[in-house]
Amino acid sequence: MLLRPVLRWSVNVSLFARAAVVCAPHSGRLVHLRLMSSARPLLVTRSPTSSSSSNNTDQEPPAPEKPPFIGMPLVNTLATAQSPYLRAHKDNPVAWQQWTESTLARARHENKPIFLSIGYHTCHWCHVMNDESFSSEQIAAVLNEHFIPIKLDREERPDLDSVYMLYLQAMSGGRGGWPLNVFLAPGTLDPIFGGTYWPGPWDEVASKTGRTTKPQGPGFKDVLLRIQELWTQHEDKCRRAGADAVRQLRDWTTAKNKADSSPLHQGILCDAYEYFVDRYDSVHGGFGEAPKFPQPTMLSLLIRMHRYMRIKEKIDRGDDRNAADMAITTLKKIARSGIHDQIGNGFARYSVTADWSLPHFEKMLYDQAMLLNAYLDAWLYNREANNFALDDVRDIATYLTNGPLTHPLGGFYSAEDADSIAPDNPLTKREGAYYVWTYDEFFKVLGRVPGDIAAAHWNVSEYGNVDPQIDVHHELKGQNVLAVKMELPELSGVFGKSIESLEELLAESRDKLREYRVSTRTRPSVDTKIVACWNGLAIGALARSGAAVSDVDPDSGTKWLEAAESTAEFIKTNMYDETRHRLTRVYLDGAGAIPGMCDDYAYLVAGLLDLYEATFDPGYLIWARNLQETQNSLFWDETEGGYFSAGSDATDHLILRIKSGADTVEPSANAVSVSNLLRFSSMLEDEDLEGMAIRTLDSFGKDIITQPFGYCGMLPAVVAATEGMRTIVLVVGKDANEDAIRDMIAGVRSVLLPNTTVVQLRVRPRDENEGRLQGWLVQQNDIYKTIIAAHEAKEYDPDITIYICQRKECGLPITNKDELMEVLERESGKEES
Repeated sequence: MLLRPVLRWSVNVSLFARAAVVCAPHSGRLVHLRLMSSARPLLVTRSPTSSSSSNNTDQEPPAPEKPPFIGMPLVNTLATAQSPYLRAHKDNPVAWQQWTESTLARARHENKPIFLSIGYHTCHWCHVMNDESFSSEQIAAVLNEHFIPIKLDREERPDLDSVYMLYLQAMSGGRGGWPLNVFLAPGTLDPIFGGTYWPGPWDEVASKTGRTTKPQGPGFKDVLLRIQELWTQHEDKCRRAGADAVRQLRDWTTAKNKADSSPLHQGILCDAYEYFVDRYDSVHGGFGEAPKFPQPTMLSLLIRMHRYMRIKEKIDRGDDRNAADMAITTLKKIARSGIHDQIGNGFARYSVTADWSLPHFEKMLYDQAMLLNAYLDAWLYNREANNFALDDVRDIATYLTNGPLTHPLGGFYSAEDADSIAPDNPLTKREGAYYVWTYDEFFKVLGRVPGDIAAAHWNVSEYGNVDPQIDVHHELKGQNVLAVKMELPELSGVFGKSIESLEELLAESRDKLREYRVSTRTRPSVDTKIVACWNGLAIGALARSGAAVSDVDPDSGTKWLEAAESTAEFIKTNMYDETRHRLTRVYLDGAGAIPGMCDDYAYLVAGLLDLYEATFDPGYLIWARNLQETQNSLFWDETEGGYFSAGSDATDHLILRIKSGADTVEPSANAVSVSNLLRFSSMLEDEDLEGMAIRTLDSFGKDIITQPFGYCGMLPAVVAATEGMRTIVLVVGKDANEDAIRDMIAGVRSVLLPNTTVVQLRVRPRDENEGRLQGWLVQQNDIYKTIIAAHEAKEYDPDITIYICQRKECGLPITNKDELMEVLERESGKEES
């Protein structure tokens, strides 16, 4: 669907041709969103027709209260904001306002268009526009006089961001990104025009940066003046155009939701597989052209796809690529690439280049969590062949538990910025300044001989290794981004050293470079918001990783599990109302006022389910179940199935209430929710939740069939709904030996088991509290009651017994680890590989 530009009737369209993607969106591809307009009335404050049923003319009506902003100058209010992104703009000459009822009322009263600028703390092009335009007195003068300028953090209000991004993408043929800048009609909040980055006043930019090539197209000031002129001269047409745009979006989304669902089957995985094969980059790994995103949700799907498809032979695509091979090769490539911090820890968000050599240097919490899961999947898929993946699991887990995103009391901050203070100019920030190296600096730290070897290994060149053609602002001239170019065997042949000595030399070099970097450079700033949904992702990834490595690295396993548990406790203490079972979306020196969105509930529930399976503490399962009930009450679409992104109690200023099943760089909240519902239904024998999962899949069925590649997060649930989930029930006997328990549990955790839940029951709980919590769990499922009763009747029960159950039936009890591993490897699909 493409909306006609709403100002086409009076605008020279070429003026706005630069409204394109310049701050890369959260996805490397475009997919249709699944939406539905809210059943609640839109916020429309056009002057109503006055009427009164009272004929009493003797009593004067009460005088309306004078709005507090009458006669008050417009001043920048962002110093009081909670968001670090908003506070970073508190000293702008632009009189930024926050998205509040008072601000929107002022726009209505003064009848000025709202200029809404949406970004986030680590967005590079948001920083550029701030430096060029929002710090400019020229721009501020126009904005402050003719508009009500509002700054919004998209990570605080994804509901508003997604609505206006949808408008921009519809208007521009699918293009979008951040900063997202839209002009809204006061009162109705209908969008009347939008774009992303526009250049600042050229005289100021050239003077500040020394650039000599003026950007093509209109500058931001030109855009502002043209919009102001159109509003002044043709307000009615602007309003009609904005209302028409919203009507088109609402009609389109409503029609899509009324479309008949299509039957889902596992064959659609073959369609997705063919799409991935066609786009696979066999040289560099990954999919498609630059810019390239790791897309860990897709990688995890590909690793599991062989098991899902139950194929005996590879699909004939000429070169017979295996789905897992594509994913694992990609994970290897990016681990050795420039988007991986080679001397520190963690991964940058995406690569500007197809070979992963030049990152966009910001590090996002959600990327770390999802990549941690993907590398863990690769290792569990084949622990012997993919031992490299365990190194990257350790790398990411170290970044999370001992890095700049770690809150001292538990919980994780949102992101680390791409830009930082330039070593050669403390008054300037540059993208990647903290991470890149000149040739001279590199050798100054390491010396000649170690430096030669390390330079060959990490591709350090005398004149820098960044192609000038992709260094748009010439920030990386003469700089090197470290990436593995020469592997150890080749290094050994070139330099005549053993692999063992080279490993030691490179480890020492890494330590020296890291120490120098920390001691001489200013680390990028951190967005210290703690967002519930991304912390849910981190809880789940650390819980899974900690449990999985407990047999090979017990110290790390314990540390990661403790981090997951402390994060859960932090959220429960600071961002959760235990009486109402409601979440707050953001914490920063206190809980914010924004209620939890659908993704906050979905991701946290998923993390708590993972934490239960890692610890077998039923308290996490009970909390997750309470959250699921709240999510169902606030976000569930009773008419069509599926979940809206914003709650029924939080839509006062939304012109549309969006419901999406397609993934971005994160799996959609609906995809995660379907998985959660199926896991609950398997663990707790809850047919109602299973029914909600099926309805959600059906509501997106037609889109999933049309473009399954856009629904990687939901495809595993299609298989689970078809085959049925499996539950592994571990029963700890009355007199079981703890070493035997750990050994059997380690066996279960050593294999990648798609669409499988794990439950532990103790015939003799260790204390009263465990007994009470387990009692709740046993009461949820008749199978558990039967199993516990059978074991309680035994006179002597020293073993840990395992039952594998599916569709309310359980296989024979397993008490021998060799037998267990044979069954699990068959269940994981290894025998078919």
